[in-house]
Amino acid sequence: MESITSSVCGSSKLKAPKLEKNNGSGKWKEAAILDNWVNDAMDILEVGELDPEARQAMIWLGWHLQGEANILHASYRKNPETKNDIVLEFLKVLRKFCVPFISDNKLWTKFQAIRQTQNGRTNPIQQVVNKI
Repeated sequence: MESITSSVCGSSKLKAPKLEKNNGSGKWKEAAILDNWVNDAMDILEVGELDPEARQAMIWLGWHLQGEANILHASYRKNPETKNDIVLEFLKVLRKFCVPFISDNKLWTKFQAIRQTQNGRTNPIQQVVNKI
């Protein structure tokens, strides 16, 4: 991989940073972290003058995935309906796979933050609901 990236990037005189391997779990479940990784991947493709619509770009991306994310990538490439898709289409699927649409913890935290005034006192919404 190093030789491919460095030889491709040689014409632009920029050395592409090493892209961390994404396994689709842990910190990759955070939208901001995943989005930064995607931006870095797209930047490396651009600097390396590798067309994101080329099959080689999809192969290159697979080298930077591991675990469940790599299994998703392999399945995506083998599926007759998606095997000819471009990197951007796969990255949308990867985002849906990694970042949960609704996190229970986030909803619970937002619910706990709600305050309501009742009889001149501000109480957490859960206390107000329990009284009702």
